[in-house]
Amino acid sequence: LAQRLVSIEVQEDYQLISSKLKGHTAHDRSMPGQISSAWDNFVDKAWDIFFESRHQKLNTDQDQQTKQQIDSETQTQLKSQRQNNQQQQQHTRRELHDNEKTEYAELANQRVQLLDQYVRPALLPTGSEQDFNQNIFTNEQNDGQYDYFVKWIRGEYLIAKYGLAVQQAVKKHPALRDDAAGLNSVGDTKSIYGEEVEVPLDLILPKIDTIIDAFGMEDWSRTKVPVSSWVDADTNSHDNLSIEDIIHNKLHGQISYSGPLNAYFEMRRREDSYELWNYNYIFGLAQYLLDRINDMDSIESVPVKTTILDVGAGDGRLIYFLRRAMHEIRTSNSSSTAKSINLRRKSGKSNRSTKAKMKANSQIFTMPTLIATDDGSWKAPMYSSKHIEVEKLSAVEAVVKYAPPSPEQRLEGGSSRLIVLCSWMPPQVDWTADFRKPQSSIHAPGESGLGIVDEYILIGECDDGTCGHNYLTWGNPDAYESEDGNESSVPVAPYVEDGYQRIELEDLSLLQISRFDCKRSSESKTVSFRRGA
Repeated sequence: LAQRLVSIEVQEDYQLISSKLKGHTAHDRSMPGQISSAWDNFVDKAWDIFFESRHQKLNTDQDQQTKQQIDSETQTQLKSQRQNNQQQQQHTRRELHDNEKTEYAELANQRVQLLDQYVRPALLPTGSEQDFNQNIFTNEQNDGQYDYFVKWIRGEYLIAKYGLAVQQAVKKHPALRDDAAGLNSVGDTKSIYGEEVEVPLDLILPKIDTIIDAFGMEDWSRTKVPVSSWVDADTNSHDNLSIEDIIHNKLHGQISYSGPLNAYFEMRRREDSYELWNYNYIFGLAQYLLDRINDMDSIESVPVKTTILDVGAGDGRLIYFLRRAMHEIRTSNSSSTAKSINLRRKSGKSNRSTKAKMKANSQIFTMPTLIATDDGSWKAPMYSSKHIEVEKLSAVEAVVKYAPPSPEQRLEGGSSRLIVLCSWMPPQVDWTADFRKPQSSIHAPGESGLGIVDEYILIGECDDGTCGHNYLTWGNPDAYESEDGNESSVPVAPYVEDGYQRIELEDLSLLQISRFDCKRSSESKTVSFRRGA
Protein backbone atom coordinates (compact mmCIF):
# COMPACT_ATOMS: atom_id res chain seq x y z
CA LEU A 1 0.00 0.00 0.00
CA ALA A 2 2.77 2.42 0.94
CA GLN A 3 4.65 1.83 -2.29
CA ARG A 4 1.41 2.35 -4.21
CA LEU A 5 0.68 5.62 -2.44
CA VAL A 6 4.17 6.87 -3.19
CA SER A 7 3.69 5.95 -6.81
CA ILE A 8 0.45 7.85 -6.89
CA GLU A 9 2.06 10.89 -5.31
CA VAL A 10 4.91 10.71 -7.77
CA GLN A 11 2.53 10.39 -10.67
CA GLU A 12 0.62 13.41 -9.41
CA ASP A 13 3.87 15.40 -9.29
CA TYR A 14 4.53 14.39 -12.86
CA GLN A 15 1.08 15.53 -13.80
CA LEU A 16 1.52 18.86 -12.07
CA ILE A 17 4.74 19.40 -13.95
CA SER A 18 3.09 18.44 -17.22
CA SER A 19 0.18 20.71 -16.50
CA LYS A 20 2.44 23.66 -15.76
CA LEU A 21 4.33 23.04 -18.92
CA LYS A 22 1.05 23.11 -20.89
CA GLY A 23 -0.20 26.24 -19.16
CA HIS A 24 -2.89 24.52 -17.11
CA THR A 25 -3.53 24.59 -13.36
CA ALA A 26 -3.56 21.33 -11.47
CA HIS A 27 -6.82 20.00 -10.05
CA ASP A 28 -8.89 22.39 -12.17
CA ARG A 29 -12.47 20.95 -12.03
CA SER A 30 -13.29 22.35 -15.49
CA MET A 31 -10.83 19.97 -17.03
CA PRO A 32 -12.28 16.73 -18.35
CA GLY A 33 -11.00 13.44 -16.87
CA GLN A 34 -9.84 15.09 -13.66
CA ILE A 35 -9.35 12.96 -10.54
CA SER A 36 -12.03 13.52 -8.00
CA SER A 37 -11.39 15.68 -4.95
CA ALA A 38 -12.33 12.79 -2.65
CA TRP A 39 -9.39 10.74 -3.96
CA ASP A 40 -7.11 13.73 -3.57
CA ASN A 41 -8.15 14.13 0.04
CA PHE A 42 -7.55 10.43 0.68
CA VAL A 43 -4.05 10.59 -0.75
CA ASP A 44 -3.20 13.74 1.17
CA LYS A 45 -4.39 12.24 4.45
CA ALA A 46 -2.51 9.00 3.79
CA TRP A 47 0.67 10.99 3.10
CA ASP A 48 0.27 13.00 6.28
CA ILE A 49 -0.29 9.87 8.34
CA PHE A 50 2.28 7.49 6.90
CA PHE A 51 5.00 9.46 5.14
CA GLU A 52 5.21 13.11 6.16
CA SER A 53 7.30 12.54 9.28
CA ARG A 54 9.63 10.16 7.45
CA HIS A 55 9.95 12.56 4.58
CA GLN A 56 10.88 15.32 6.99
CA LYS A 57 13.31 12.99 8.78
CA LEU A 58 14.93 12.07 5.48
CA ASN A 59 15.29 15.75 4.65
CA THR A 60 16.64 16.46 8.14
CA ASP A 61 19.14 13.57 7.94
CA GLN A 62 20.21 14.75 4.54
CA ASP A 63 20.64 18.28 5.87
CA GLN A 64 22.62 16.97 8.86
CA GLN A 65 24.81 14.83 6.63
CA THR A 66 25.42 17.82 4.41
CA LYS A 67 26.18 19.96 7.45
CA GLN A 68 28.48 17.28 8.94
CA GLN A 69 30.24 16.97 5.63
CA ILE A 70 30.69 20.74 5.49
CA ASP A 71 31.79 20.80 9.15
CA SER A 72 34.20 17.94 8.53
CA GLU A 73 35.65 19.67 5.51
CA THR A 74 35.85 22.91 7.46
CA GLN A 75 37.55 21.15 10.40
CA THR A 76 39.97 19.48 8.01
CA GLN A 77 40.74 22.80 6.40
CA LEU A 78 41.12 24.47 9.80
CA LYS A 79 43.35 21.64 11.06
CA SER A 80 45.45 21.80 7.94
CA GLN A 81 45.67 25.55 8.23
CA ARG A 82 46.58 25.26 11.92
CA GLN A 83 49.29 22.71 11.15
CA ASN A 84 50.61 24.94 8.41
CA ASN A 85 50.61 27.88 10.80
CA GLN A 86 52.41 25.81 13.46
CA GLN A 87 54.97 24.61 10.96
CA GLN A 88 55.44 28.14 9.74
CA GLN A 89 55.79 29.40 13.32
CA GLN A 90 58.29 26.62 14.12
CA HIS A 91 60.20 27.44 10.98
CA THR A 92 60.13 31.12 11.90
CA ARG A 93 61.28 30.32 15.45
CA ARG A 94 64.07 28.14 14.08
CA GLU A 95 65.11 30.90 11.74
CA LEU A 96 65.01 33.42 14.58
CA HIS A 97 66.90 31.00 16.82
CA ASP A 98 69.46 30.33 14.11
CA ASN A 99 69.76 34.02 13.38
CA GLU A 100 70.07 34.70 17.10
CA LYS A 101 72.77 32.04 17.44
CA THR A 102 74.56 33.46 14.44
CA GLU A 103 74.32 36.94 15.88
CA TYR A 104 75.56 35.73 19.29
CA ALA A 105 78.39 33.83 17.63
CA GLU A 106 79.44 36.94 15.76
CA LEU A 107 79.26 39.04 18.93
CA ALA A 108 81.18 36.36 20.82
CA ASN A 109 83.91 36.37 18.18
CA GLN A 110 84.11 40.13 18.38
CA ARG A 111 84.45 39.93 22.15
CA VAL A 112 87.21 37.33 21.85
CA GLN A 113 89.01 39.48 19.26
CA LEU A 114 88.79 42.44 21.61
CA LEU A 115 90.28 40.38 24.43
CA ASP A 116 93.01 39.24 22.04
CA GLN A 117 93.89 42.84 21.21
CA TYR A 118 94.34 43.62 24.90
CA VAL A 119 96.35 40.59 26.07
CA ARG A 120 98.43 39.55 23.04
CA PRO A 121 100.89 42.50 23.28
CA ALA A 122 101.55 41.57 26.91
CA LEU A 123 101.92 37.84 26.18
CA LEU A 124 103.92 38.18 22.96
CA PRO A 125 105.60 41.59 23.08
CA THR A 126 108.04 40.94 20.20
CA GLY A 127 105.86 38.60 18.15
CA SER A 128 108.70 36.07 17.89
CA GLU A 129 109.36 32.59 19.25
CA GLN A 130 111.56 34.12 21.95
CA ASP A 131 108.40 35.31 23.70
CA PHE A 132 107.61 31.72 24.67
CA ASN A 133 110.78 31.58 26.78
CA GLN A 134 109.23 33.94 29.31
CA ASN A 135 108.51 32.62 32.80
CA ILE A 136 104.80 32.92 32.13
CA PHE A 137 105.13 30.10 29.57
CA THR A 138 107.95 28.06 31.11
CA ASN A 139 106.32 28.20 34.56
CA GLU A 140 109.72 28.79 36.18
CA GLN A 141 110.03 30.51 39.55
CA ASN A 142 106.33 29.99 40.14
CA ASP A 143 105.32 31.87 43.24
CA GLY A 144 101.58 31.56 42.69
CA GLN A 145 101.32 34.48 40.30
CA TYR A 146 101.37 32.12 37.32
CA ASP A 147 98.34 30.20 38.59
CA TYR A 148 96.42 33.39 39.31
CA PHE A 149 97.20 34.81 35.88
CA VAL A 150 96.17 31.65 34.04
CA LYS A 151 93.00 31.48 36.12
CA TRP A 152 92.22 35.10 35.28
CA ILE A 153 92.85 34.92 31.54
CA ARG A 154 90.97 31.61 31.28
CA GLY A 155 87.96 33.17 32.98
CA GLU A 156 88.04 36.27 30.78
CA TYR A 157 88.20 34.18 27.62
CA LEU A 158 85.29 31.96 28.69
CA ILE A 159 83.14 34.97 29.59
CA ALA A 160 83.98 36.69 26.30
CA LYS A 161 83.09 33.63 24.23
CA TYR A 162 80.15 32.17 26.15
CA GLY A 163 78.88 35.00 28.35
CA LEU A 164 75.98 35.87 26.05
CA ALA A 165 74.91 32.22 25.90
CA VAL A 166 74.98 32.04 29.71
CA GLN A 167 72.75 35.10 29.98
CA GLN A 168 70.21 33.51 27.66
CA ALA A 169 70.37 30.18 29.50
CA VAL A 170 69.76 31.82 32.86
CA LYS A 171 66.93 33.85 31.39
CA LYS A 172 65.30 30.69 30.00
CA HIS A 173 65.83 28.60 33.15
CA PRO A 174 65.07 30.66 36.30
CA ALA A 175 66.33 27.90 38.64
CA LEU A 176 69.86 28.85 37.55
CA ARG A 177 69.54 32.49 38.57
CA ASP A 178 70.44 32.12 42.21
CA ASP A 179 73.72 30.39 41.49
CA ALA A 180 74.46 32.74 38.60
CA ALA A 181 74.15 35.80 40.80
CA GLY A 182 75.33 34.25 44.06
CA LEU A 183 72.22 35.64 45.73
CA ASN A 184 70.29 34.35 48.71
CA SER A 185 67.09 32.70 47.50
CA VAL A 186 66.72 30.38 50.46
CA GLY A 187 65.64 33.05 52.88
CA ASP A 188 62.33 33.32 54.65
CA THR A 189 59.12 33.71 52.69
CA LYS A 190 55.64 34.36 54.04
CA SER A 191 52.41 32.72 52.94
CA ILE A 192 49.18 34.65 52.36
CA TYR A 193 48.33 33.89 56.00
CA GLY A 194 51.57 35.41 57.23
CA GLU A 195 53.10 32.05 58.07
CA GLU A 196 56.79 31.51 57.43
CA VAL A 197 57.56 29.12 54.57
CA GLU A 198 60.68 28.22 52.66
CA VAL A 199 61.06 28.39 48.91
CA PRO A 200 60.50 24.85 47.48
CA LEU A 201 63.74 23.07 46.65
CA ASP A 202 62.69 22.42 43.06
CA LEU A 203 62.54 26.19 42.55
CA ILE A 204 65.98 26.73 44.07
CA LEU A 205 67.88 23.73 42.74
CA PRO A 206 68.00 23.13 38.99
CA LYS A 207 67.54 19.57 37.79
CA ILE A 208 70.43 17.96 35.98
CA ASP A 209 68.48 17.71 32.71
CA THR A 210 67.84 21.46 32.92
CA ILE A 211 71.56 22.16 33.34
CA ILE A 212 72.51 19.91 30.43
CA ASP A 213 69.90 21.52 28.19
CA ALA A 214 70.69 25.08 29.30
CA PHE A 215 74.40 24.79 28.59
CA GLY A 216 74.27 22.48 25.56
CA MET A 217 76.05 19.59 27.29
CA GLU A 218 74.24 16.74 25.54
CA ASP A 219 77.49 15.43 24.02
CA TRP A 220 79.65 16.00 27.11
CA SER A 221 81.23 13.08 28.94
CA ARG A 222 79.49 12.15 32.20
CA THR A 223 82.46 10.17 33.54
CA LYS A 224 85.96 11.13 34.61
CA VAL A 225 88.71 10.51 32.06
CA PRO A 226 92.27 10.43 33.49
CA VAL A 227 94.38 13.43 32.56
CA SER A 228 97.09 11.07 31.32
CA SER A 229 94.82 9.94 28.47
CA TRP A 230 93.98 13.45 27.25
CA VAL A 231 95.28 14.21 23.78
CA ASP A 232 95.82 17.81 22.67
CA ALA A 233 97.14 19.39 19.50
CA ASP A 234 100.84 19.94 18.89
CA THR A 235 102.05 22.35 21.56
CA ASN A 236 105.47 22.89 20.02
CA SER A 237 104.27 24.97 17.09
CA HIS A 238 104.43 28.75 17.50
CA ASP A 239 103.01 29.79 14.14
CA ASN A 240 99.73 31.64 13.71
CA LEU A 241 98.51 30.88 17.20
CA SER A 242 95.04 32.09 18.13
CA ILE A 243 94.34 33.41 21.61
CA GLU A 244 92.62 30.09 22.33
CA ASP A 245 95.75 28.15 21.29
CA ILE A 246 97.91 30.34 23.52
CA ILE A 247 95.69 29.92 26.58
CA HIS A 248 95.00 26.22 26.12
CA ASN A 249 98.26 24.83 24.72
CA LYS A 250 100.88 27.29 25.99
CA LEU A 251 99.44 28.37 29.32
CA HIS A 252 97.58 25.08 29.97
CA GLY A 253 94.37 26.95 30.70
CA GLN A 254 92.13 24.08 29.46
CA ILE A 255 89.54 25.95 27.40
CA SER A 256 89.37 24.08 24.08
CA TYR A 257 86.79 21.59 25.36
CA SER A 258 84.90 24.08 27.54
CA GLY A 259 81.52 25.70 27.02
CA PRO A 260 78.86 27.95 28.57
CA LEU A 261 78.86 25.91 31.81
CA ASN A 262 82.45 26.93 32.51
CA ALA A 263 81.68 30.57 31.77
CA TYR A 264 78.70 30.31 34.11
CA PHE A 265 81.01 29.49 37.01
CA GLU A 266 83.41 32.29 36.08
CA MET A 267 80.58 34.81 35.92
CA ARG A 268 79.71 34.08 39.54
CA ARG A 269 82.99 35.74 40.57
CA ARG A 270 83.27 33.48 43.61
CA GLU A 271 86.46 31.78 44.72
CA ASP A 272 84.53 29.06 46.55
CA SER A 273 82.26 28.10 43.63
CA TYR A 274 83.26 24.70 42.29
CA GLU A 275 80.21 22.44 42.50
CA LEU A 276 76.79 23.24 41.04
CA TRP A 277 74.37 21.67 43.49
CA ASN A 278 71.43 20.23 41.63
CA TYR A 279 68.16 18.66 42.71
CA ASN A 280 69.05 15.13 41.59
CA TYR A 281 72.43 15.06 43.33
CA ILE A 282 71.19 16.54 46.61
CA PHE A 283 68.35 14.04 46.92
CA GLY A 284 70.65 11.22 45.81
CA LEU A 285 73.23 12.08 48.48
CA ALA A 286 70.52 12.54 51.12
CA GLN A 287 69.08 9.11 50.32
CA TYR A 288 72.55 7.54 50.42
CA LEU A 289 73.25 8.99 53.87
CA LEU A 290 69.90 7.82 55.25
CA ASP A 291 70.47 4.35 53.83
CA ARG A 292 73.98 4.20 55.30
CA ILE A 293 72.70 5.19 58.73
CA ASN A 294 70.04 2.48 58.50
CA ASP A 295 72.65 -0.10 57.49
CA MET A 296 74.93 0.84 60.39
CA ASP A 297 71.99 0.89 62.84
CA SER A 298 70.92 -2.57 61.74
CA ILE A 299 74.00 -4.13 63.33
CA GLU A 300 73.68 -2.15 66.56
CA SER A 301 71.74 -3.38 69.58
CA VAL A 302 70.54 0.14 70.39
CA PRO A 303 69.95 3.22 68.20
CA VAL A 304 73.04 5.33 67.60
CA LYS A 305 72.97 9.12 67.34
CA THR A 306 74.48 10.24 64.05
CA THR A 307 76.15 13.58 63.37
CA ILE A 308 76.86 14.58 59.78
CA LEU A 309 79.58 17.23 59.76
CA ASP A 310 80.47 19.31 56.70
CA VAL A 311 84.02 20.69 57.07
CA GLY A 312 85.17 23.53 54.84
CA ALA A 313 81.48 24.07 54.18
CA GLY A 314 81.83 27.55 52.67
CA ASP A 315 78.38 29.14 52.49
CA GLY A 316 76.74 26.15 54.22
CA ARG A 317 74.19 25.47 51.52
CA LEU A 318 75.10 21.79 51.10
CA ILE A 319 74.03 20.99 54.66
CA TYR A 320 70.96 23.20 54.28
CA PHE A 321 69.86 21.38 51.13
CA LEU A 322 70.60 17.95 52.62
CA ARG A 323 68.57 18.72 55.75
CA ARG A 324 65.55 19.71 53.69
CA ALA A 325 65.93 16.78 51.29
CA MET A 326 66.17 14.31 54.17
CA HIS A 327 63.06 15.81 55.73
CA GLU A 328 61.15 15.43 52.46
CA ILE A 329 62.35 11.83 52.05
CA ARG A 330 61.46 10.95 55.63
CA THR A 331 58.03 12.61 55.34
CA SER A 332 57.32 10.77 52.10
CA ASN A 333 58.39 7.41 53.57
CA SER A 334 56.42 8.02 56.77
CA SER A 335 53.29 8.81 54.74
CA SER A 336 53.71 5.61 52.76
CA THR A 337 54.19 3.61 55.97
CA ALA A 338 51.13 5.20 57.59
CA LYS A 339 49.02 4.40 54.54
CA SER A 340 50.24 0.81 54.60
CA ILE A 341 49.42 0.53 58.30
CA ASN A 342 45.89 1.87 57.74
CA LEU A 343 45.30 -0.71 55.03
CA ARG A 344 46.50 -3.44 57.37
CA ARG A 345 44.10 -2.30 60.06
CA LYS A 346 41.21 -2.48 57.60
CA SER A 347 42.25 -5.97 56.59
CA GLY A 348 42.17 -7.13 60.22
CA LYS A 349 45.91 -7.55 60.86
CA SER A 350 46.98 -7.81 64.51
CA ASN A 351 47.53 -4.54 66.37
CA ARG A 352 50.75 -5.92 67.88
CA SER A 353 52.44 -6.28 64.46
CA THR A 354 51.24 -2.80 63.52
CA LYS A 355 52.86 -1.25 66.60
CA ALA A 356 56.06 -3.17 65.96
CA LYS A 357 56.13 -1.90 62.39
CA MET A 358 55.59 1.69 63.55
CA LYS A 359 58.36 1.34 66.13
CA ALA A 360 60.74 -0.12 63.57
CA ASN A 361 60.05 2.65 61.11
CA SER A 362 60.41 5.35 63.75
CA GLN A 363 63.91 4.00 64.41
CA ILE A 364 64.77 3.79 60.69
CA PHE A 365 63.80 7.39 60.00
CA THR A 366 65.54 9.02 62.95
CA MET A 367 66.99 12.23 61.61
CA PRO A 368 70.73 12.77 61.99
CA THR A 369 72.15 16.06 63.24
CA LEU A 370 73.63 18.07 60.36
CA ILE A 371 76.26 20.73 61.04
CA ALA A 372 78.17 23.04 58.67
CA THR A 373 81.60 24.40 59.68
CA ASP A 374 84.14 26.65 57.95
CA ASP A 375 87.01 28.84 59.09
CA GLY A 376 86.09 31.65 56.68
CA SER A 377 89.44 31.65 54.87
CA TRP A 378 87.80 31.40 51.43
CA LYS A 379 85.46 34.31 52.19
CA ALA A 380 82.32 32.51 51.10
CA PRO A 381 79.14 34.63 51.33
CA MET A 382 77.25 34.23 54.57
CA TYR A 383 73.47 34.16 54.26
CA SER A 384 71.21 36.14 56.54
CA SER A 385 68.65 33.31 56.69
CA LYS A 386 68.31 31.68 60.08
CA HIS A 387 67.98 28.34 58.27
CA ILE A 388 71.62 28.45 57.14
CA GLU A 389 74.16 28.44 59.93
CA VAL A 390 77.90 27.94 59.53
CA GLU A 391 79.94 27.42 62.67
CA LYS A 392 83.35 29.08 62.42
CA LEU A 393 85.71 26.14 62.93
CA SER A 394 88.63 24.73 61.00
CA ALA A 395 88.40 21.15 59.79
CA VAL A 396 90.55 19.88 62.68
CA GLU A 397 88.65 21.91 65.27
CA ALA A 398 85.32 20.68 63.93
CA VAL A 399 86.31 17.01 64.06
CA VAL A 400 87.67 17.37 67.59
CA LYS A 401 84.55 19.17 68.80
CA TYR A 402 82.06 16.71 67.33
CA ALA A 403 84.07 13.51 67.74
CA PRO A 404 82.07 10.64 69.28
CA PRO A 405 82.82 9.99 72.95
CA SER A 406 85.45 7.44 73.85
CA PRO A 407 84.28 3.99 74.98
CA GLU A 408 84.72 5.06 78.60
CA GLN A 409 82.37 8.01 78.10
CA ARG A 410 79.70 6.19 76.11
CA LEU A 411 78.05 4.73 79.20
CA GLU A 412 77.14 8.22 80.29
CA GLY A 413 76.20 9.90 77.01
CA GLY A 414 75.08 6.96 74.91
CA SER A 415 76.49 5.72 71.63
CA SER A 416 77.09 8.06 68.67
CA ARG A 417 78.82 8.14 65.32
CA LEU A 418 80.34 10.81 63.07
CA ILE A 419 80.10 11.07 59.28
CA VAL A 420 82.17 13.82 57.65
CA LEU A 421 81.51 15.53 54.33
CA CYS A 422 84.16 17.57 52.53
CA SER A 423 83.51 19.24 49.20
CA TRP A 424 86.50 20.48 47.17
CA MET A 425 89.22 20.26 49.80
CA PRO A 426 91.90 22.94 49.17
CA PRO A 427 94.74 21.78 46.90
CA GLN A 428 97.92 20.20 48.23
CA VAL A 429 96.59 19.85 51.78
CA ASP A 430 95.22 16.78 53.50
CA TRP A 431 92.52 16.89 56.15
CA THR A 432 91.69 13.20 56.00
CA ALA A 433 94.54 12.15 58.30
CA ASP A 434 92.71 13.99 61.11
CA PHE A 435 89.49 12.18 60.18
CA ARG A 436 91.24 8.85 60.65
CA LYS A 437 92.99 9.60 63.94
CA PRO A 438 92.08 7.24 66.77
CA GLN A 439 89.38 8.51 69.10
CA SER A 440 91.66 8.11 72.11
CA SER A 441 94.36 10.27 70.49
CA ILE A 442 92.29 13.42 71.01
CA HIS A 443 93.14 13.38 74.70
CA ALA A 444 96.14 11.03 74.52
CA PRO A 445 98.21 11.71 71.39
CA GLY A 446 100.07 8.75 69.95
CA GLU A 447 97.63 6.08 71.09
CA SER A 448 96.23 3.69 68.54
CA GLY A 449 92.67 2.53 67.95
CA LEU A 450 89.68 3.05 65.72
CA GLY A 451 89.49 6.26 63.70
CA ILE A 452 87.38 9.14 64.94
CA VAL A 453 85.18 9.22 61.85
CA ASP A 454 83.01 6.24 60.93
CA GLU A 455 82.84 7.38 57.31
CA TYR A 456 84.03 10.39 55.39
CA ILE A 457 82.80 11.40 51.93
CA LEU A 458 84.93 13.51 49.61
CA ILE A 459 83.38 15.52 46.79
CA GLY A 460 85.51 17.00 44.01
CA GLU A 461 88.43 16.12 41.79
CA CYS A 462 90.20 12.93 42.79
CA ASP A 463 93.51 11.10 42.22
CA ASP A 464 95.02 13.54 39.70
CA GLY A 465 93.13 16.77 40.40
CA THR A 466 93.39 19.79 42.67
CA CYS A 467 91.36 18.60 45.69
CA GLY A 468 93.48 17.59 48.65
CA HIS A 469 96.77 15.75 48.15
CA ASN A 470 96.75 13.17 45.40
CA TYR A 471 98.69 10.66 47.50
CA LEU A 472 97.98 11.52 51.14
CA THR A 473 94.28 12.05 50.48
CA TRP A 474 93.53 9.74 47.57
CA GLY A 475 96.38 7.22 47.66
CA ASN A 476 97.55 7.83 44.09
CA PRO A 477 101.01 6.18 43.94
CA ASP A 478 102.10 8.50 41.09
CA ALA A 479 101.95 11.40 43.55
CA TYR A 480 104.02 9.69 46.26
CA GLU A 481 107.08 11.59 47.38
CA SER A 482 109.57 9.72 49.52
CA GLU A 483 111.30 11.63 52.31
CA ASP A 484 114.68 10.07 51.39
CA GLY A 485 114.12 10.45 47.66
CA ASN A 486 113.82 6.70 47.11
CA GLU A 487 110.53 6.28 45.27
CA SER A 488 111.18 2.78 43.99
CA SER A 489 108.85 1.25 46.55
CA VAL A 490 105.52 2.95 47.23
CA PRO A 491 103.83 2.12 50.54
CA VAL A 492 100.16 1.34 50.81
CA ALA A 493 97.74 4.23 50.65
CA PRO A 494 97.46 6.10 53.97
CA TYR A 495 93.72 5.43 54.26
CA VAL A 496 94.33 1.69 53.81
CA GLU A 497 97.03 1.73 56.46
CA ASP A 498 94.58 3.42 58.85
CA GLY A 499 91.93 0.74 58.28
CA TYR A 500 89.57 2.50 55.87
CA GLN A 501 88.05 1.19 52.67
CA ARG A 502 87.51 3.33 49.56
CA ILE A 503 84.08 3.07 47.89
CA GLU A 504 83.36 4.78 44.56
CA LEU A 505 79.83 6.21 44.61
CA GLU A 506 79.41 6.10 40.85
CA ASP A 507 75.64 6.68 40.83
CA LEU A 508 76.15 9.98 42.63
CA SER A 509 79.16 10.96 40.53
CA LEU A 510 77.04 10.72 37.39
CA LEU A 511 74.78 13.42 38.85
CA GLN A 512 77.54 15.95 39.50
CA ILE A 513 78.20 19.19 37.62
CA SER A 514 81.40 21.07 38.45
CA ARG A 515 83.46 24.06 37.44
CA PHE A 516 86.10 22.20 35.43
CA ASP A 517 83.88 19.70 33.65
CA CYS A 518 84.41 19.71 29.91
CA LYS A 519 83.33 17.87 26.82
CA ARG A 520 85.91 15.12 27.26
CA SER A 521 85.70 14.54 31.03
CA SER A 522 83.45 15.05 34.05
CA GLU A 523 85.94 16.05 36.71
CA SER A 524 84.12 15.91 40.05
CA LYS A 525 83.33 12.65 41.83
CA THR A 526 81.87 11.45 45.12
CA VAL A 527 83.99 8.92 47.01
CA SER A 528 83.33 7.30 50.38
CA PHE A 529 85.95 6.09 52.84
CA ARG A 530 84.51 3.70 55.44
CA ARG A 531 86.15 2.61 58.64
CA GLY A 532 86.68 -1.11 59.06
CA ALA A 533 85.58 -3.08 62.09
